[in-house]
Amino acid sequence: MAEIKIIVFDYDRVLTDYNLNFDYRLESYFEDLKKRNILVGINTGRRWEYIKSMAQKVNFIIYENGYFYFEKFKVPLFNDEDREIALFIKEKIKNSNMRCIEGEMITSCPIEYFEKLRNIFTDKKIKLVKNIDRVMVLPINIDKGKALKKVLNFKNLNGEHLCVIGDGENDIDMFYFAGLPGSINNSVDSLKRISKIFSPLSYSDGTLDILEKLKNMNYKY
Repeated sequence: MAEIKIIVFDYDRVLTDYNLNFDYRLESYFEDLKKRNILVGINTGRRWEYIKSMAQKVNFIIYENGYFYFEKFKVPLFNDEDREIALFIKEKIKNSNMRCIEGEMITSCPIEYFEKLRNIFTDKKIKLVKNIDRVMVLPINIDKGKALKKVLNFKNLNGEHLCVIGDGENDIDMFYFAGLPGSINNSVDSLKRISKIFSPLSYSDGTLDILEKLKNMNYKY
């Protein structure tokens, strides 16, 4: 029987309600997990300015879809080529008159621009990642899964120790190697199909439901 030693959550619509407000009921669960020496992390496409308020609540944050890792200080998870590609992407989008949001490296655009972006970015070193109502334009080697694998290596852990809970298309990379992937009712079907634990409830209610189930399982599966 495998023992969970690290639990990683997507943020929007997983730790929040429909309106993207953090559910403060989760704080007591986070504290209980830490007391059990289970690491608590967030893996999000959000920019640091948006997510930094969570840094005191969890052990670590991976943000901008895998570009950066923050525990006590910020650690870039990209190489020089990734940086150059990201800067090229940002420059192209800036010149396209699309209403997109720039982070330190990532560019996130409304989903209605997907076809236009696909016509602009045809290089195989660049990918488009849908995430519910947004689409992120990224270097091909940047994703939540690769970033999380690096963090597991930092912690001397492997996939069987990992539980992940997510809802969007950009979470699928971390679902494939997690020992216990979990989805909630508002998760996309591609995640539900490969989940090993599921809640019929949506948003943070679903996450709270899964955390109760994990507690009843004594964090073993």
